[in-house]
Amino acid sequence: MSRLRLPSLNALRAFEAAARHVTLARAAEELHVTHGAVSRQIRLLEEELGETLFLRDGRGKALNPRGHLLAGRLHEIFADLAQAIDDFRQDDVMQPLSISCEPTLCLKMLIRDLGALKRETGLDVKLFAAGGPVDFARDRIDLAIRRDDFPIPNDLYVHPLADEATGPVLSPRMADDRPVSDFRRLPQLHSMTRPDAWRDWFRRTGVRPVRAKREIFEHFYLALEAAQAGHGVALASVYMAAGDIAAGLLVAPRRFVPDGTRYVCLSREPFDRDPRRRLFASWLARRMERLSRAFVGDDSERDDSGARS
Repeated sequence: MSRLRLPSLNALRAFEAAARHVTLARAAEELHVTHGAVSRQIRLLEEELGETLFLRDGRGKALNPRGHLLAGRLHEIFADLAQAIDDFRQDDVMQPLSISCEPTLCLKMLIRDLGALKRETGLDVKLFAAGGPVDFARDRIDLAIRRDDFPIPNDLYVHPLADEATGPVLSPRMADDRPVSDFRRLPQLHSMTRPDAWRDWFRRTGVRPVRAKREIFEHFYLALEAAQAGHGVALASVYMAAGDIAAGLLVAPRRFVPDGTRYVCLSREPFDRDPRRRLFASWLARRMERLSRAFVGDDSERDDSGARS
């Protein structure tokens, strides 16, 4: 297909600058050429197009209606061209991702893994702790990490991360010399953000609950801190507790079991259109899968009565 012969790029630039600055002198200053050079380029462009672009009168030059139309379009085109060149120059430097993450997951897992993320992917991220529904435009974020315990809007793109799994955790000191089944008689540490977590865990595992003191905390991470301090036993997400278990700050008397929900990575744009989003979501999914393999599974321990405990 033959292409239309375009006027000189220098002529188009000279005209756009002159139209924007109104005076040829300021256009010449911007382009680092002489006043006469700008005038010649504009004259060449008018000859190429076969029509005038300025109204010439004794007071100087002013754009005619056709000149106004061309100047507006050229302004947009040169702005797009400048952005394209800037984007090209930045192609080899991945910009940071802004990520909203549920607070306890952010504090207990993601922040601790930022070094590994940088080493393994080269990505930099900015983390914001938040939970529940997300407003991408208002919060100015690229991705959101959430548990799918609320309706996810149909216009968002979803990258599955890992099934949620929970289990009891307590301090090593409280666990010393204590039978496995005895954790049920310790004070139970509850979170207001997941008020039914203990009840669901007992139901899913078949473990019989016993009467125990209850303490309620506003957030999951407060319950985990209380467990570390020896205030009782908390029911924790495997992804939130794994780091503290590995560090010897918590022990898990039982395996973690799936609770029927999962973690997902949400985006307003398709993951395939942005290598950073795809890279981060895939990396995090693999990270969580490794934790799941290490801690999640069947627990066949039985209590003293012979029933599954």
